Amino acid sequence: MSHLFTVAIVEDNYWAGKLLESYCQQCGLKVISIASDGEHFIQSYDQLQPDILLVDIGLEGNLDGISMVQSLRKDGYHQKVIMVSGTTNIDHVLTSFHDLGSLYFLSKPVMLPKFQAAIRKAVAEIQLERSQAVQAPKPMATTWITVKNQKSQLPISEDSILFIEKEDKRLTRIHLANGAHMESSSNLSDILAQSSPLMYNPFKGFLINMRYVVSYEKESGFPTSRRFLIHLKHTPVKIPLSRNLQKEFAKLLQELHSEHK
Repeated sequence: MSHLFTVAIVEDNYWAGKLLESYCQQCGLKVISIASDGEHFIQSYDQLQPDILLVDIGLEGNLDGISMVQSLRKDGYHQKVIMVSGTTNIDHVLTSFHDLGSLYFLSKPVMLPKFQAAIRKAVAEIQLERSQAVQAPKPMATTWITVKNQKSQLPISEDSILFIEKEDKRLTRIHLANGAHMESSSNLSDILAQSSPLMYNPFKGFLINMRYVVSYEKESGFPTSRRFLIHLKHTPVKIPLSRNLQKEFAKLLQELHSEHK
């Protein structure tokens, strides 16, 4: 692999940073920056514009790695992120996947085979995006939705949400396109108020992301049923659709498909 892909390393441990730099070189990547302070790195980001970020959670300064990447995401940057940390805090791990769009979470000490697997995935996604960019229109800015998770406020990209269901008065379950899910105490109405028109309320207690709708059909097996069932990508779960909303839903789905032809 030639130096087609650039990497920035944000790591507060000097020797850990040097190890990651060595791994990058073995993978044919060009390391353009090694920083230990998240705030200082953000200030230089516009000049660097790396393809891949290797980020430790614990950093020098006022920003940890998760907060640093969140800040970059809010500014519209969509670089590939590989989180690297020795943390055993499951909340950190879940946050890195749910709302940062991390490709991998590598635990320290980082072993070369796992590092290579993470880089291969990042490079494959970059190559695919570059090949599609020739014909594809410029994507719309990412919509971020902030939800309550225990005592925290977590931002989640709308693109990563598959569907949401209200399980009881206090619990909302958010299903992500990567197969993971998370629990929240946010109401569906609060989530919908932050969303784009692509988040749709087809039935009481449900929100779906229209980006992932495959088709819908009348519910079978119950002759008196007045519902339809929506088929989504990435899940066998069928989401109910109210008969009263069927025509509106069909029109929205047709418009969405027409835009992507």
